[in-house]
Amino acid sequence: MNSITTFAILTLAAMTWAVTPPVSSGDQEIGIEVNCTKYNIKGIGIACTKIWSPICGIDMKTYSNECMYCFLNRDKGSQLRKLHNNECREVECTTYSEICTMEYLPHCGSDGIVYGNRCVFCNAVVESRGTLYFVKYGPCSESP
Repeated sequence: MNSITTFAILTLAAMTWAVTPPVSSGDQEIGIEVNCTKYNIKGIGIACTKIWSPICGIDMKTYSNECMYCFLNRDKGSQLRKLHNNECREVECTTYSEICTMEYLPHCGSDGIVYGNRCVFCNAVVESRGTLYFVKYGPCSESP
C-alpha cells in the first residue's frame, strides 16, 4: 500500500511539472517579448484603445489587448512576455491516461494539430513539456 501511495504522489508531481509551463527554462524564457514602448505617449504615459484583440499573458490571464497588458503590468519592468495572441484557455490534464479511448472530441493545439480527444491532447502536452497549449475545441482554423 505504501509503495502505491508513493508511486501516485510521484506520478502526480511529474505530471504537474510536465503540464505547467515554466516562466523560464534556463537561459530560454517562455513566451514572446512584448514591446510596451510603442504605447507610451509623451507626458501622458500609456494610452490604450478599447479594441478587443486578446492576448494570453505568462500569468495565464487574458488581457483585452497588448496595450492593456503593458498598462496593467507596467510596474513589473520593461521585459514583459506573452504566451500567445488570443484568450488563455486551459484543459485539465492532471487525470489523463497514457492509454486513450477512440472517442472523437477534437482539441486544437497551438501547433495547429487537431488531437482526437482530451486524453490524446494531454499526452501531447506532457510530451511537449508544457510548451503546447490549448487553442479551442474542434478543428483548427488556418491560424491557431
